[in-house]
Amino acid sequence: MDWSKIKTIFILTFLVLNVYLLYEYFTVVQAKEQETEFPLSSTLEEKLKDDDISYDANIFTTEEVSGQLLRATPKEFEKDELKSLNGEDIKVDGGVEYIFDVNKPLMKVSEDFNPKELESFIQSQVLYGNEYRFWEKKGNTITYYQTYQEKIIYQNKNAELTFFLNENNEIVSYTQTYLETIEPIEDDQKLIKPPSEALSSLYNSGKIPSGSKVSEPELGLHTYVDMSNLQVLTPAWRFVIDGEYSLYVHGFELNVLELNKNENKTME
Repeated sequence: MDWSKIKTIFILTFLVLNVYLLYEYFTVVQAKEQETEFPLSSTLEEKLKDDDISYDANIFTTEEVSGQLLRATPKEFEKDELKSLNGEDIKVDGGVEYIFDVNKPLMKVSEDFNPKELESFIQSQVLYGNEYRFWEKKGNTITYYQTYQEKIIYQNKNAELTFFLNENNEIVSYTQTYLETIEPIEDDQKLIKPPSEALSSLYNSGKIPSGSKVSEPELGLHTYVDMSNLQVLTPAWRFVIDGEYSLYVHGFELNVLELNKNENKTME
C-alpha cells in the first residue's frame, strides 16, 4: 500500500472540504449583511419613517369594528312634501333632486364660515336636516353629505345638500338629494379591517407621496355600486393627505377606492 498517495488524497480532500466550508460561511455572512441592509420585510411604521410620512397615532388602533354592505335608493321627491318648505320657488329636477330658490337671500354667512351658522336653519327648514353633516365650503358653495348611523356617506351626489352663495356671501338657493330605504344586504356583519391595514394598502399602491402628513382615519360609507335606482354602500376608511385631499380604502377588501377626478379634492 502506497501511504504517500493515501496521505496526499486525504490532504486534498480536506482542502476541498475546507474551501467548501469557507465558501458556505462567506455566503451566509454576505446574505446576513444584505438582509440587514435591505430587509426582506419591515413594519409599516418603518416604511413610513423611511419615506418621512407622518401619521396620527390612532391609525394603529387595535379596536375591532364590524360593518355590512348596505343598499339604498335615491329618493324621488314629491311636490306635496315640499309644500312644508317656505320657499318662493321650489323645483323638482329629475325627481331625485329639488332646487330651493328665493327672491331675497335666506341669510348671510361669514367669510370664515362656521357650520354652526347654518345649524339651526338646516335642522328646522331642510327635509331630514338632522341627517346631514358639513363637508366643505368652497368658492360660492357650502356642501353637506348625508349620514347613516353617524357615518358620513362620502361625496355621494344622491346624498348631498349644497347651498349657493352670491357675491355678498348670502345664501340665494340650495339643492338637496337624499338616499332612502338604507338597509343591510345581508344579515351577518363582518369585521372591518383596522385602519393600519388600510393605510398599508394605500402606501403599497403608491398613493401617498414622500414627506406627506396623514390625518386620523375616519370610518364612513363609500358608494361601491352606483345605479340610477339602486346604490350599494360599503364601509370605507378615509384618510386626508396634507389637509388637502382624501383617499379611501374598502373596509373589507382593502382595495383603494377611486372617485371621479375632481371629487377627492375636498376636505372637512
